[in-house]
Amino acid sequence: MISIDLGSYETKIIEGKVNRDGIKVNKAFSFDTPKNSYKNGYIKNEEELINKTKEELKKNRLTSGNCYINIKSTAVITREIVFPLLGDKEIEGLLKYQLPEYLPMDSGKYIIQHKPLDKINVEGSEKLNVLVVAIPREMVDAHFSFIKELGLRPTIMDYQCNALWKLLKHSNKINDDISIADRTIAAIDLGYDTTSITIIKNGIMQFSRVLDIGGFNMDSNLSSLISLENEELLAKKMEITDVSIIDGGYSDYNRMINIIKTSLEGIMERADKVFKYYIFKETENEIQNIILYGGLSGIKGIDKLFNGYFNVSTSIINDLDKINTQNDVKKYINCFGALLRDDEVYY
Repeated sequence: MISIDLGSYETKIIEGKVNRDGIKVNKAFSFDTPKNSYKNGYIKNEEELINKTKEELKKNRLTSGNCYINIKSTAVITREIVFPLLGDKEIEGLLKYQLPEYLPMDSGKYIIQHKPLDKINVEGSEKLNVLVVAIPREMVDAHFSFIKELGLRPTIMDYQCNALWKLLKHSNKINDDISIADRTIAAIDLGYDTTSITIIKNGIMQFSRVLDIGGFNMDSNLSSLISLENEELLAKKMEITDVSIIDGGYSDYNRMINIIKTSLEGIMERADKVFKYYIFKETENEIQNIILYGGLSGIKGIDKLFNGYFNVSTSIINDLDKINTQNDVKKYINCFGALLRDDEVYY
């Protein structure tokens, strides 16, 4: 199976398969997404994006097969809605006829999916907490067309937060020391256009949000100090020894650290509002671990920065159980998660 993670800055692709031992990756590669061809889940220049992706697939000898793709966008609406204890068909019927009561939108312009999360107690009565995801129809159609034009077979489209949850549930442990089954974990994907937050409690997804802030804001701020192209700017950021430390001296390096730190604080402030919303929903809600992945998680010392800001143990995802690959795990997480299906038993 081929799994594609389109990003406005970088596109990641893997070829792999899933069995009871985990995910075996045969190939993994990435390339710079053509400038202004993909933004916030929307394909802006289909021809350029198709041509570049075709070129990279051919280079890596992947020209046919089933394709799994996932998306992340602030245009995707997610809500956690409490229902009576009903079956899938009954919930689907309720959503079909009563959706405006739950989500004020033109439902004809969206593809609606739902997923039961867990049973909860509401005023002494057992209810079902359901994740409802509404994806713009034009976004779905554009991705379907994109995959077809690549010569691949569109098989599954997934929402990135859901893909992340499936992956963590499948893996059991993060970095060999964080157990997913008995912790409340906030997983933060530090992307270029957006930042997504998925909260998982005792192995069950509770909540997800996508924020319209990311690495682009940082690069825009850095451009006032240094005028460099994407790859050169990335190299500069990777030279940082510890973004959580500024020695107080006046130098271009310290100025760069200060700009990056300030930009990351902007992301943390937005994330803090999401955390507080989740914590105030239920008295027993808390965040016990923060895990970071995505492009910005490669900045050295970013975990210390988050740990100091939130006073919550923070780690960068470097290893997951049941992922058989020599590649950078945190980079391809969305690709791995897309390969997993909730309703399949792996042999």
